Amino acid sequence: MTRSLRIVHGLLSLDVGGLERVVVSLVKSGVRRGQRISVMCVEKLGDFAKEVQTAGAEVISLGKPFGRHNEFISHAGAVLDRLTPDLIHTHQIGAAWYLGSAAAQRNLPVLHTEHGNQFARVSGGITRLKSRLFYGKTARVIDEFCCVSADIADAVTRWRTVPRKKVKVVPNGIEICNGATGSDRETVRESLGIPFDAYVIGTVGRLAEVKRQDRLLRATVNLMTRHSGVRVLIVGEGSERNHLQELAFSLGISDRVCFAGHQSEHIRFLRAMDVFALTSQSEGLPISLLEAWTVGLPVVCTSVGGIPDVVIHKTNGLLVPNNEGPDLECALSHILELPEQAIRLGIAGRETVRVKYSLETMAEAYEKKYLALINESRGIA
Repeated sequence: MTRSLRIVHGLLSLDVGGLERVVVSLVKSGVRRGQRISVMCVEKLGDFAKEVQTAGAEVISLGKPFGRHNEFISHAGAVLDRLTPDLIHTHQIGAAWYLGSAAAQRNLPVLHTEHGNQFARVSGGITRLKSRLFYGKTARVIDEFCCVSADIADAVTRWRTVPRKKVKVVPNGIEICNGATGSDRETVRESLGIPFDAYVIGTVGRLAEVKRQDRLLRATVNLMTRHSGVRVLIVGEGSERNHLQELAFSLGISDRVCFAGHQSEHIRFLRAMDVFALTSQSEGLPISLLEAWTVGLPVVCTSVGGIPDVVIHKTNGLLVPNNEGPDLECALSHILELPEQAIRLGIAGRETVRVKYSLETMAEAYEKKYLALINESRGIA
């Protein structure tokens, strides 16, 4: 193509979350690559909207009302007519249905990225069947269906929900930041009232049931008994916050657990930690894990979703079963009591990101797919 690629990213909103941070990163990288980018938010703008606009992309809220699906698809199509994109890149299945339907009426190619295993999060036969039917219907207006992990790719192709020929795996990637800095470590700890010499076990993520931060709280009770300097730092906000605070109180550790709330600069807070724990019951390829590695943290993760494809047990992190057993406590104790191994795991994790999961690696993979789909839609071999 002789002019800049015109790409529209579509999602429900730019609210704070791992998926949304991937979109922000792709926008920034795309602008650097000379792409002309717009972001269409089906429901509302969200907290990341200003950051996207600052990066040089137009952000549009479609303000979808409840119901009136056909009218809304027409409205989305009118916006696409104004933007004249070469390709639509969607990031949530709801956004894929509405924007994909509008794009199909205009013969615009659509690439979709599935960031999580939604089928692992729905229960009940009827609910799961409805999800499969909706994914199957939406797949008909999508030209390529990318998944951030092989686990998600297996889930969406099971029962022939999405045609296997459309499904590809494109892992997430992030910008490589500098390693730990004493200034961030001290400043963040001071702001949160955490002693400088404390041993901080931390996590970053939505305070949602699927993230299971309660497991982390339970696993640290005995550690705090044996090691008086242990603290827990939980970064994130969500519906489970009150429950988690009540749990910390009932376990008798509330004075050693810090809830930092939503923070836009995760890296600064990760630098205040000594080990990163991810205790989710379902994940794709979590951005928070990659971020923890970029600052050289040793990681302990439940072996779910795409995590076992990324974390090699005892090589660049520790994996624990997705259950309520003592394995998480043992793994955290292992990291705490063997600092030399903790350093080795952190260094290996940072190298893993550099080699396999950088932002530019992800952005380049998507740009190649953009060009292939655009050329195919125009009959260019």
